[in-house]
Amino acid sequence: MKRKIWILTAGLCLCMAGCGDASETPAAGQEDIPPLTKEALIAEMIEEMTPEEKAGQLLMMDFRQNMDGSGMTVLSTEAAEAIADYHIGGVILFAENLDTAEQTQQLTADLQAAAEIPLLIGIDEEGGVVSRLDKSHIPHEEIPAAAERDAAAAEQSGHTIGKELAELGISVDFAPIADINTNPENTVIGNRAFSDDPAEAAECVAAFLQGLQAEGVSGCAKHFPGHGDTAMDSHNGETYVTHDLERLKGTEFVPFQAAADAGADFIMAGHIKTPNATADGLPASLSGDAIGLLREEIDFDGIAITDAMNMGAIVDCYGCGESTVMAVQAGIDIVLMPASLPEAAETLTEAIETGKIPPERVEESLKRILSLKYDKGLLKNS
Repeated sequence: MKRKIWILTAGLCLCMAGCGDASETPAAGQEDIPPLTKEALIAEMIEEMTPEEKAGQLLMMDFRQNMDGSGMTVLSTEAAEAIADYHIGGVILFAENLDTAEQTQQLTADLQAAAEIPLLIGIDEEGGVVSRLDKSHIPHEEIPAAAERDAAAAEQSGHTIGKELAELGISVDFAPIADINTNPENTVIGNRAFSDDPAEAAECVAAFLQGLQAEGVSGCAKHFPGHGDTAMDSHNGETYVTHDLERLKGTEFVPFQAAADAGADFIMAGHIKTPNATADGLPASLSGDAIGLLREEIDFDGIAITDAMNMGAIVDCYGCGESTVMAVQAGIDIVLMPASLPEAAETLTEAIETGKIPPERVEESLKRILSLKYDKGLLKNS
């Protein structure tokens, strides 16, 4: 990819340098090269990628701490090298990365400068109890819990959060919660959900996404197939929903369908097993059956991303490289926060090289990822 990205950057610099003098002669060969279409640019990028570069684009990592345990508010040498060496496609920020608005803007700019292909930079900013901005010195509007917002307030909060994140250089918000708060014993969702009623939750999910994505920030509905009626927290271990498929279609799937219909750029697959609705016995994040339902039943063609892969539901049962490959085989596009970047990247690269993951499966994900980056203006078309 070095040659292609250099050509694109050099073309942009030549254009900027020539703006002051229209009489300058274009560099040799430049005058006859028409701009590539979006599809042609993406196809050319994929064709020129090495297996390592393809694997890297399917990974989104966190870099929360420096070597001494302090929060990484300034890009460290180690993080910059990891982004470059593993060709990472995205980074998720946490409270440890945030201090002031100016510092965060510099951090996101430095993260982008470390990447050969521009990054998708994400954060969890739901409002209520899950707000990274609340733990920083960044001026922002305090957003109440989802359960306290109706559709109009949900849309307004989407606009507000979207504006704030866009100004910081953040392009993806891992929100809204599309789970339904149907189980009072659930310890992980609660008032993070908009409602215990599927239709009300769906209306608010769609409204939040409309506001957020209107500000240029991608939304991510989570946690498919629905975490609202689980008794366990997938951070801590295996988690189940025992409903059959008909119940899921009529209840849990309803807000996710609304998210897809509203044009959500992302849907997050949770580490939730559905033994009475899918046959493979796997968490949705690793399940071809579950991702098949997301693609076919929900008709979602955006980016499918896993929940964090360092959570107990995954690390207690699967190896890091193993689960990374399983997720992509199942139809996942981006693997979020595998427990070991070297192991995940190397195992995924090997699976791509050997065809353990079919080339068409990898290409499908790369097209979705690069298409979104193009639409966000991250890819320059010479």
